[in-house]
Amino acid sequence: MDERLERTTKQWGLGEPCPMLGDVGARQYFRVAAPSGGTAVLVLYPDAIPGADDPFSDFVSLHGYVNPILRVPEIINRDDSMRAMLLEDVGDSSLEDRMTLFPQEEALWADRAVAEILKWIGPLTLAVPKNATFALRSFDHAKYDFEWSFCREHFFQGLLQKKPPLWLDRMMVQIHDYLVPRANYLAHRDFHVRNLMVDGDMLVTIDFQDARMGPATYDLASIMFDGYWDWNSDAKDLMASKVKAELGLSDAGFWGELNSTALQRNFKALGTYAFQLLRRGKTRYAPAIPRTLRHILGHFERMSHGEGVIRAKHWLKLVEDRAQRP
Repeated sequence: MDERLERTTKQWGLGEPCPMLGDVGARQYFRVAAPSGGTAVLVLYPDAIPGADDPFSDFVSLHGYVNPILRVPEIINRDDSMRAMLLEDVGDSSLEDRMTLFPQEEALWADRAVAEILKWIGPLTLAVPKNATFALRSFDHAKYDFEWSFCREHFFQGLLQKKPPLWLDRMMVQIHDYLVPRANYLAHRDFHVRNLMVDGDMLVTIDFQDARMGPATYDLASIMFDGYWDWNSDAKDLMASKVKAELGLSDAGFWGELNSTALQRNFKALGTYAFQLLRRGKTRYAPAIPRTLRHILGHFERMSHGEGVIRAKHWLKLVEDRAQRP
């Protein structure tokens, strides 16, 4: 048994740990028997990297800030020296799981998901502490450039084994220039159906330690054009209309920002999925790649970008052909 795992289970009087499926990060998750009865989730964080964001301290800081507004797992215990945390166990039913079992509930959960987004762009943005770590970091040029480079390396060169077209490189620079001044809202940053857990009739938000200032439409783009779920058109319309009304934007202003945000977000996600598939061997991310490419195709179609439509169809065919190979 890992030394930290052995020490924390003994220190906190926990039962035999059972490994849980983790996220794309290096954190380790274990379901354990809690001394007070029931179960809890033990999270072991990797060592902090000098000069980089620290997910452990970021989670603690953000938890204290969002907890009065959002339903998030409670922190039962933590040990900063061992970078270990014991969290409330909110179960295994993600929003993805729930809607797969009960697809007739999609409109209900779309309404509840967008209600969570309105908390991020509403009260959580209005009251954000000016000197908090998460308020001082944003989707700036450095962040966008890193995410695009990651996509170029792992999706285009790694998975497709080709470079992106030059016009797309130029387009992404223009999109970044357009979005950077709009980083005025606190965004979850990874708001999708696997980071929303269902507890009774409520949504529980997890994996929010990477929150930063971003465009108002960032979290909306993340879930409307989710790599893990295809919302029906009514659900998409419901989510879009509520955020648009909250922001008071015209149709042109709203869709102009949303299309740009969604393109950036979806290309970023393609880099992540390709990396997890090719470098980590995590095949559960494979279905998200063609779904995300179909989202990108839709963005180009709404933008009447003919070359983008042609290329997106081509990339989608390459990915689908690869998936059929033995």
